[in-house]
Amino acid sequence: MACKLASSRRRLVSALTRFGFTSAMHLLPRPPRTQGGFRRYSESDVDTLAFIRRVQGLGFKLSEIRGLLNLRGNRLQPCAPVRHRLEEKLSDVQRKLADLHKLEHELRLALRSCNKELRKRPAHCPILRETNNSKPGSAK
Repeated sequence: MACKLASSRRRLVSALTRFGFTSAMHLLPRPPRTQGGFRRYSESDVDTLAFIRRVQGLGFKLSEIRGLLNLRGNRLQPCAPVRHRLEEKLSDVQRKLADLHKLEHELRLALRSCNKELRKRPAHCPILRETNNSKPGSAK
């Protein structure tokens, strides 16, 4: 029993450290305290923290995790609402990736423009002399 308790404590400390103690505490019910004043976390709390860590790794925010925990606490544990949330998260990631690809393209154009200008004597940085209307790489 003592070994199992120590193992649970190690898992809890590990989960709290990775997730962030303060954030996790807002998502868990307050555990009872021992006579010495220490919080007594259950195996269920440790499992909940592992779940929190998992969905946080999928990009869910604190408020979204709270909603998932509510669904997890539902006796039926419906899959459709979770699927919907996962689809929304995937859509957000795809949108961010598209934005990053656009940014990468703009950075490549700006770098190409700088490289082209550096071949000239004297070189004047096209990025520094750009106006708000011109795009990197299109300055002449």
